[in-house]
Amino acid sequence: MSEAVAANVSGPEVRSGGCLCGKVRFTVTGPVDDPHICACEHCAKRSGAPFQWWVGFPMAGLEWTGAEPTWFDTYPGKTARGFCGACGTHIAARDYGDDTVIGILATALDRHDTDPALVPTNLNRLAEAATWLAQDDNRHAAAG
Repeated sequence: MSEAVAANVSGPEVRSGGCLCGKVRFTVTGPVDDPHICACEHCAKRSGAPFQWWVGFPMAGLEWTGAEPTWFDTYPGKTARGFCGACGTHIAARDYGDDTVIGILATALDRHDTDPALVPTNLNRLAEAATWLAQDDNRHAAAG
């Protein structure tokens, strides 16, 4: 079992994460839900990148073990995004009226690069992606 997931044979999956400076820390317990990449305008503008890598977890399994993020309503009354007020690291998203799922940026998770459960399974809002971002990658078709 990878270091990113601490679980025993009968216990739930537990992952930890946080921001760059360490002020915001959290654990999430439970199964990964809908690992995906989002290219919507808000994800791109907030991150300064053409897309963000999101993973859902049960809200009941979220515990802030450090400071809670600062929340900003990107869609007022609908969705809030959490970030560290000290270092600016983007951490999470929550939808008002849905207390079942918390969206966590995969890159905020410790060892996100070695956890196979976090591999994105879909690309959301790809039509809104930066026009220079390859929509159909043909790099390997010409090889050989």
